[in-house]
Order: sequence, then C-alpha cells, then structure tokens
Amino acid sequence: MDTGSLNAASLREEQLHLSLLVSSGWRTISFHVVPVVRRRLGVPVLEGAQQMPGFPEGSLRRVLSQGVDLVPASAQLWRTSTDYLLTRLLGELGSMQGHRLDSLSILDRVNHESWRDGGRTDGLTFGHLKMVLLWASELFPAPEDWAELQGAVYRVLVVLLCCLATRTLPHFLQRQHNLLQGSSLDLGAVYQRVEGFASQPEAALRIHATHLGRGPPPRISSGLKALLQLPASDPAYWATAYFDVLLDKFQVFNIQDEGRISAMQSIFRKTRTLGSEES
Repeated sequence: MDTGSLNAASLREEQLHLSLLVSSGWRTISFHVVPVVRRRLGVPVLEGAQQMPGFPEGSLRRVLSQGVDLVPASAQLWRTSTDYLLTRLLGELGSMQGHRLDSLSILDRVNHESWRDGGRTDGLTFGHLKMVLLWASELFPAPEDWAELQGAVYRVLVVLLCCLATRTLPHFLQRQHNLLQGSSLDLGAVYQRVEGFASQPEAALRIHATHLGRGPPPRISSGLKALLQLPASDPAYWATAYFDVLLDKFQVFNIQDEGRISAMQSIFRKTRTLGSEES
C-alpha cells in the first residue's frame, strides 16, 4: 500500500511549496504542493490549431480550453504553468490503445535505477521523459507504432537520443523553450547511458529484452551519431520520416504503410553519405 507524508517544515518564508513524499513500493516520489490560480489564458504557439497528430480527435481543443495556470514565481510574482495541460494530454494518450504510457513507465524506471544509479546521481527527470513521450506520440501517430511494447519503447528512445545529441528538447506546448538549455546536467554522459541502454537493453532490465516483444533485442547499426545531429543543422529533419530512419537503424521500423516507407527511404538516401563516413 502506498504511503505518504507531508513535511510542513519545508514551508519556510523563502519557499513556495510543501513537500509531499510518497512511497510507490520501489522508490519514494517527492511532490511539491503549490497554490494555483486557474486562468483561461491561451497557449500562443498552438492557438488556432485544431488537431494534433497522434492524439484523439478533439483532444487538443478539450485540453487547451482549460487554459494555463498561474503558480508562484516568488513571494510577489506569479508565472504561467502548463503542467496541468501536459497531464491532461498524457491522460488522452492513456485513453488510446497501445503502449505509450507503458513505454514511459519502463523508461522512468530505467532512468531511476540505471541511468541515475538509483537516484544517487543527477540526470533526466520524469518531466523530461514525459515531454519526450508527447513528442514521440506526435511524430509517430499511427496505432501500429505503439502496438508492441518493444517498438513503443524505441520510439521514445530515438526521440530522446536526438534531443540529447543536439542538446535540444522543445517544450511541447511552448515550442520556443528548450528544456535542456542552461542545464547543469552532463548531457554527454547522459547520452552515453541512454545509447548504452538502446544498444543493450537487457543489461538494465530485470526481464530479458526479448520479453518486450517477439523479435530479438535491437542493436545500433553504423552512422547513428551523425544522423542524430541533423535536426540541429536543419529543423526540417524534425519529422516522422527522419525518425523512421532512426528506427530502421535500430531494426524496429516494422511499418507497412507505403507512403511512410517511401518517405523514410528518401531521407535515408540523403543521409547515406553521413552513415558511410562514420562507419
């Protein structure tokens, strides 16, 4: 049974939250309880958008109609927060068939136990992984992308690897904001750990990687690092066809749609020289 404790001692004059510690069985999760003012302020970057690929029809309109929140920025100032909207978007993903939220759960545990040494070292947060899943859901909108657990995990992984390699993780609702900019994390070290897991997942899992799906564990083929840098030089690569090339590098593309295959092959031909140079 989960238990929790509220630490009122953390509410000092200079702090703006209460800390709530909840044991989930395999780790303790810290929540910050803050006052919220609900306002019907729009999200400028998405105003006018009617549909978001990879999400249920009408979900974008329903979620954005809630408006952003105001939360304390200091004792005198407030700031906008999209945390509630992001949580609602995750809920929309959870209403769909497939392994979207399962992939997030697996990578959250791998991040805590392996990439962050059981929470003893700094690293990615659940917020980072949540943002990557939202992007992966938009970039891989087809139900077949999420039908098998192994493929679902790798769809989140290829987006995460690209973000770490380019040191750019755009906020899903405020896309001009880079969540990795100014980070004190050693992103190079984090990348190495994530790539190591992608190359040999069974080393970090308590179950064998073949239990994630019917196929053998994916392995990295040549040219990956050069490919991961492409969106930094040309934002047009931040598209499904480019990430399909990355999936193909991990041998988990497995898509039958002829249009997507053709688009992926077109991007692959453009990047073939980069791959041959690295190999």
